[in-house]
Amino acid sequence: MGQPLSYPLCYHNPMMKMKEQLFKVTLARWEDGTATTTHVLAMDLEHAKRVAWKKWKSVTVEPAPFHTNAKEEFGEFVR
Repeated sequence: MGQPLSYPLCYHNPMMKMKEQLFKVTLARWEDGTATTTHVLAMDLEHAKRVAWKKWKSVTVEPAPFHTNAKEEFGEFVR
């Protein structure tokens, strides 16, 4: 079958090197001009859109302003 790997395959996953980013998801826009929003942690904008669509059927996703403690405040990203 071939030579066995000298390291587990999971340690070679290039996705492990990617950093999560914070994205703002707009869930609803109201007549008075306000909006209901939440945040998700995702690998990139397309990943954030997939997460938002799966959870809330929302497609309005934009990068959030830089946030230094996003992981501590919002937790791990949703897959």
